[in-house]
Amino acid sequence: MTNASDLPLTRVEIVVRTLLLLALFSVSFSTALTNLFVGLCYIGFVLALCTSAPLRRVLGSPPALLALALLALYIVGASWSIAPRADLATALKKYSRLLILPIVIALSWRDAALPMRALRWCLAGAGVLALSCYLVTVGLMPSSSLGWWRVSTDAKDAFVFRNHITIGILLGFAASASILFASYCGNRRARLAAIAAGVLFAVPVLFLGQGRTGYVTLFIGALTVFLLRARVTPLRTLAALAAMVLLAIGFYLASPNIKSRTDELIVEVRTDQQRSPNGLRMSFLRVGLQVVAAHPWLGLGTGSFAQAYEPTAVATWPAGHEMATARHQPHSEFLLVAVQLGLVGALLYFAMLGSLGSAALGRRNIEADSLALLWVIYVAASSFNSLLWDTTEAHWFLLLSGCLYVGALRRRQLAP
Repeated sequence: MTNASDLPLTRVEIVVRTLLLLALFSVSFSTALTNLFVGLCYIGFVLALCTSAPLRRVLGSPPALLALALLALYIVGASWSIAPRADLATALKKYSRLLILPIVIALSWRDAALPMRALRWCLAGAGVLALSCYLVTVGLMPSSSLGWWRVSTDAKDAFVFRNHITIGILLGFAASASILFASYCGNRRARLAAIAAGVLFAVPVLFLGQGRTGYVTLFIGALTVFLLRARVTPLRTLAALAAMVLLAIGFYLASPNIKSRTDELIVEVRTDQQRSPNGLRMSFLRVGLQVVAAHPWLGLGTGSFAQAYEPTAVATWPAGHEMATARHQPHSEFLLVAVQLGLVGALLYFAMLGSLGSAALGRRNIEADSLALLWVIYVAASSFNSLLWDTTEAHWFLLLSGCLYVGALRRRQLAP
């Protein structure tokens, strides 16, 4: 595998690589463009396989094989699914995105420069999203007459292109990655530019939007960067945690959005308001765990959560209410996988994540640290969001993690 990049890319491979980068750039602000570029990437990759023998030799990486095995299990899971046909088709369409991972990993082995280039293109797209949030705040963000994007009309929740949960994840990672970049910069000007970019990404999460997931992402991202880059001692770790807690308290007091959203969360969880957003999440958790306990090995089949939750939704919401008939998902990727595919599917899913994350172990470098940061944020956010189920987050993680996985492995193999 290490010699795959010694041979020049074919023209088709260059085209597919460009499509991949365009997909990473657009993932932060356009679902339509991301789907277009990814779809063309599928077609181009098939053509590239026919013309490039080196590309065919780098298809067998562990994460790629595990992703294909997980997709195969979702397809087989359709045979015992309780989901109606429409839900089943939706689920299979969503999980077909797992095909991206083998493609990205193979292309990254062929092009040694692709991992860092992919990260930069991803952060550039996040910059478009962040600047758009600033424009919303000052009332200068144009709306689309064709309905191609939504612009917030709530002064307390400046979102555009994406909802506040997705914005929090994407910009929280971008802010943390920028600070990580700053720690690797060799000159003062580049370091200051990276820090400025980190602030640019962080402000919409902390002060302009209302995504609690973004607050958690920023905190976890900052802690991860510290653990990756600082010389960790018990005293330094304790001091860093204390500083982060004080910083979190300061943001809680300084940001009306953080204060109001945190207070709402505490009240909703404490009083168990079933019709509140967090009461609904608790309900998802209870029902999901009941399903897993009743069907532990293979679950209820692909796309089955909405059908399993339907009796609870009907009992919770009044007749005729849209939430009573909505096709719910549990806002936890781990629970969603276990409900559909049982412990077998969950183990396969965690094996895929583990194989990706394993490349970040060992000697520290920018690719390995970026992969570790991405992995930690994705896993943490997936515990209370269904990221593989969601279009933007799935594309973002699969495209970027595949590139960084190869970059980290290549650095490890080249190390003396």
